[in-house]
Amino acid sequence: MAETHIAGETAIVLIAHGSRTVSANKAHRKMAVDLEAMLGMPVWAAFLELADPLIPAAIHQATSAGATKVLVLPYFLYPGRHLSLDIPELVATTAAMHPDVEVVMMPGFGEAPAVLGLLVAQVRRANAR
Repeated sequence: MAETHIAGETAIVLIAHGSRTVSANKAHRKMAVDLEAMLGMPVWAAFLELADPLIPAAIHQATSAGATKVLVLPYFLYPGRHLSLDIPELVATTAAMHPDVEVVMMPGFGEAPAVLGLLVAQVRRANAR
């Protein structure tokens, strides 16, 4: 089944690790669809491993669809090996194949204040039961 996306010159490639659990990969794809609807920009789900499309394929898909700027958004909390080394290497190698496209690697989001707020809210809900 072919994916359809909102048209746009700026696209987002939303990266998850990938899982052998089909429902986890399905949840990530749904997150990409929901993010696309909220932003009004094309969002491509991608995976580091264990699921398709892999990161390079998603970047290629976004550029083939007309994106001249690709924001690579890792759905990772902290800068471990994947976020610090593996993903940037894949993104840089793939970006070099598209010299006319601006590819921007975004940081993880674990240190964002909003994450702490989400954790506090989750604990408060559980504690109120």
